[in-house]
Amino acid sequence: MYAWEPHVPSSSRPVRVMETSCCGEYEWCCEAGLFFVLRHTKRNGYEETGRGRHATARLVWAALVSTHNHKRRAS
Repeated sequence: MYAWEPHVPSSSRPVRVMETSCCGEYEWCCEAGLFFVLRHTKRNGYEETGRGRHATARLVWAALVSTHNHKRRAS
């Protein structure tokens, strides 16, 4: 299980979405040289987990996309 925290931009640089899970639940992102997984919540806006260097954050991304239950996103 991963700790999700509210996403607070760490710089004035834009967040770049590098990949999106099949149903759009998770986004693999980069911001100012750090990588993390982002998800949208109705309550808090965006939350993130796994922020750090590429190799560490990529392990979090791989674990999340391989085990999530492919929710359908409401339009």
